[in-house]
Amino acid sequence: RLHRLFENYLVYAQIELIAASPKQRKALRNHVVPDAAALVAEEAIRTARGYKREEDLSLETAATALRVAEADLRKIAGELVDNAFKFSDPGTAVQVRMARNGSYVTLTVRDQGRGMTTEQCQNIGAYMQFERTIYEQQGLGLGLVIAKRLTELHEGNLHLESAPGHGTTAL
Repeated sequence: RLHRLFENYLVYAQIELIAASPKQRKALRNHVVPDAAALVAEEAIRTARGYKREEDLSLETAATALRVAEADLRKIAGELVDNAFKFSDPGTAVQVRMARNGSYVTLTVRDQGRGMTTEQCQNIGAYMQFERTIYEQQGLGLGLVIAKRLTELHEGNLHLESAPGHGTTAL
């Protein structure tokens, strides 16, 4: 856990340095993952195994190339899937879907967990953990903001749809 905390702290710091440099942002976008869906599936399966919830994982992906750094796509998918498993109960589905729609690729991660309010979704930021006094939560609260910032650095968007008690969808 300590290794992951330290890694996320360093990744977040690196993201902010890249975001401040137009030259580094441009260089970041010069990568292509030839089969992004396979990479996303690999991360989802690895994460499900870590939670001992392989049977809860539902994958629907189609092979597609994507202009993104491989490490960044792994981090985005890993953080979104990790949150879905972390904040949902064993025995409930976590759906991971990746599809191309014209020139856009959409990665959707949906859980049936505790969900968030609209206000919480709008206030996702570094070191933010909601209802920490009610729920035992490990970590620094960097996972979603890392996924969001990496997506933005690659000229994408991360949108959350959620309702308390009904789960969260990240797309």
